[in-house]
Amino acid sequence: MRPPSLLQSLLRPRRPVQLRVPRSQNNSTSPPPPPPPSPSATTTAKKLSRAEQILSRLPRPLQKYTSSLRSAPTTHVVAFLILHEITAIVPLLGLVGLFHYGNWLPLDMVGDSEVVREGVGRFERYFRKKGWLPPGEEVEGGLLENWKEDGRYRLVVEVGVAWALCKVLLPVRIGVSLWGTPWVARGIGRVRGVFKR
Repeated sequence: MRPPSLLQSLLRPRRPVQLRVPRSQNNSTSPPPPPPPSPSATTTAKKLSRAEQILSRLPRPLQKYTSSLRSAPTTHVVAFLILHEITAIVPLLGLVGLFHYGNWLPLDMVGDSEVVREGVGRFERYFRKKGWLPPGEEVEGGLLENWKEDGRYRLVVEVGVAWALCKVLLPVRIGVSLWGTPWVARGIGRVRGVFKR
């Protein structure tokens, strides 16, 4: 008998290849529970959830630019959060200083805004809680109307207006934070590398 030709051997049906799957043992015990998450994992999860909150509040057109930040390395997320907070605190303190020491307050431009009223109300409650304003003492006619009479109330209005302006500037702040994220992340990586040595 002669051997099959090459063409015949290629055209002959083959047996399907079956991979051996190990059989599972039927144990009466349940599998061991997963190990508890490490503290660094929970910290990272908190930072990621904070980032998710910030990114979900963005306007739809900006979300397409920030969607890659959701799957970014941890250093990028941390860098974004650091820059986001810096871009909130520095303008807030700068505007309060400008309003207080410059004797200028743009209430005629933004005074009737709901955001300004919310900011002034928030900081009035905070200052009362800290004892910087007398508790329960209400200014007749409203704080926004009578802020010139008392320096303490003037400071509350200045901080409230500065907070409102920082809140209005949120898209600009997020843009600056996104722009600076790669550089700050690189710096965080270098600092982390120094401490790992």
